[in-house]
Amino acid sequence: MKLSAGVILVTVQSASSFMMPRSLPFARVGVVSHATVQPNDVDNFEMADFGDDDDEYDDGYDEDHDDDDYGDRMPDQIDLDVAWDERDGSDKNIMVVDDGPPALKRGSSFNPGNMPIRRFNEGKKNKKEPIIAIIGRPNVGKSALVNRIAGTQSGGAIVADESGITRDRTYRRAEFLGEAFQLVDTGGLVFDDDESTLFAKEIRQQAMIALSEASGAIVVVDGQDGMSTLDMQIADFIRKEVLHEMPVVVAVNKCESSTTGALNAAEFWNLGIGEPRPVSALHGVGTAELLEDLFAGIVEQQTAGVDRFGTKAKRLQEAKVRKKSKKRMPGEDETEWKMRKYGIGDVAKQVEKEYEEALAAFDEVERPEEISIAIIGRPNVGKSSLLNSIFGKERAIVSEMAGTTRDSIDAMMERPAEKEGEMSTLYRFVDTAGIRRKGKVDFGPEFFMVNRALRAIRRADVALLVLDATAGVTEQDRILAQKIADDGRACAIICNKWDAVVDKDSSTYDKSVKFIRAEIPQMRWAPILFISAETGQRVGKIYNVVDEAINAHRKRVSTSVLNEVLRDAILWQPPPARRNGAQAKIYYCHQVSTRPPTIVVFCNDPKLVNDNYRRYLDRKFRESLEGFEATPIRWLFRGRRQRDILRQRDMNGTPGDGGAGVSYPFPHAD
Repeated sequence: MKLSAGVILVTVQSASSFMMPRSLPFARVGVVSHATVQPNDVDNFEMADFGDDDDEYDDGYDEDHDDDDYGDRMPDQIDLDVAWDERDGSDKNIMVVDDGPPALKRGSSFNPGNMPIRRFNEGKKNKKEPIIAIIGRPNVGKSALVNRIAGTQSGGAIVADESGITRDRTYRRAEFLGEAFQLVDTGGLVFDDDESTLFAKEIRQQAMIALSEASGAIVVVDGQDGMSTLDMQIADFIRKEVLHEMPVVVAVNKCESSTTGALNAAEFWNLGIGEPRPVSALHGVGTAELLEDLFAGIVEQQTAGVDRFGTKAKRLQEAKVRKKSKKRMPGEDETEWKMRKYGIGDVAKQVEKEYEEALAAFDEVERPEEISIAIIGRPNVGKSSLLNSIFGKERAIVSEMAGTTRDSIDAMMERPAEKEGEMSTLYRFVDTAGIRRKGKVDFGPEFFMVNRALRAIRRADVALLVLDATAGVTEQDRILAQKIADDGRACAIICNKWDAVVDKDSSTYDKSVKFIRAEIPQMRWAPILFISAETGQRVGKIYNVVDEAINAHRKRVSTSVLNEVLRDAILWQPPPARRNGAQAKIYYCHQVSTRPPTIVVFCNDPKLVNDNYRRYLDRKFRESLEGFEATPIRWLFRGRRQRDILRQRDMNGTPGDGGAGVSYPFPHAD
């Protein structure tokens, strides 16, 4: 394999957790990942020269390597972005891309244990939860059925009376009969490509990916419109490609009536893929029976990939009957029956143990920590491309047309625990629809798209504000930055399309950072990362930025340290005074909560502390304390309580009371 300058080929023992950028000339696409590799993990460490700097990975200046002067010494640690070549299926060839020092020679090897980030719930053999795919032609109610089963009627998949609303595959977690599983909603399948079927090819690809990782499938048809030619085409595909691999059930939607529902569903026997089940996604009719049939098929064909999936309710029922029944059970001899009946001996203990185990199976399983990361930005800045680059597959449909993404799309990545016995960490990247100016958004699908995006900001732990490096900072970018800061979310500014910036030199990075800081003053605290989602440049560094932002968002500082900083800030710049002589007096402060860090400042009157002085305190606290670089600080100013003011207030009251007024606010009204 011919490699460009700055690209090193190494060999490892296993690459199951390695990832690679989409731009590399490999047959299959992996995921970008970043790691810090210790020198002891690298064999045959030698200085090597890989040609001049005029290669495709050189952008004129790399802010992360400005001080990387290794010379002839062994570095303390090596930062690498890696990728694996899985064309031959051996997972042996590892490429170190762009961010490693020119000190690794081709043929070197290192320990892949430092590169643990990988896709979550990937592959049928490594499933944590089974996946059920929902497929069908456009506008038959697939998204409505997903919302009904998952219980996400409010804030779930976007539902509207027009075809083509859903384009990407979206995942929703659901539970039925104590069994946790995931539903994957897909776009409407259309096999004829023409101008009227926008993104038909991409939607089919997304549906095929959903079927390839699913344990079962639900084919949704419209009971009111009846069977169509497109339904027959989908059924033919299911019989040839899917039916022999997993169970498939037919859901005849829009059959609310108990009298005519079965009659409407009978027509779909002609599809030849099983018994049609009348259901109503709007009212929930028949959904339980539908899932029971599907679970029975999954258990029979053993396609779940999870031990004992679909058997919890049956096991509990059998254990309950065996415990409470006084009759002789099949397979029991008379001695075992008598011992179970009267609750004596090892037989009774075994029955009780089986019942407790079956009951404990319904307890909620402890899930690893999940960090929600919302990818936010205006339309067509590369949010979906960034999600694909992180995930390593075509997770979201990408096109040059603005507004391609509609639903919020999740991609789960997993960082295994560093120590045995600990829980792993999950990163949930949420790609959102591009948010346009409020005046341009009409009520309809786009209105709900924007609402989903704004809700993703409020639910996220970290928000990645994506900017277009070729377009600069727009007014909409500033509005989104203010929205993220007002919601108290940790944030990092991701400047995408850095590879498209022309005429870069050694000062381009510093000028760009200074420009962004000046244009988005409400986020002077946010770290800035210049990446290229198309080439994968520095995409792996997002994990480090996210980890730092999470630590800052959850940081807590002791009251004594906060008051020391507050005292120094007041001595350096006292609170301003008004023209009437009134001046704020600040007494003390303390932190009351995290996510974001919230500091309460007690003063005589909050109205006397203007916005300029509040920004001054924020800046002084960030300069004096480490760890608040990627999170907003919420400031609450509280005045003295009203009753305390009344106790110390001197006024002309009634004669004989010592001059202390008792009637407030009119002391002479008695």
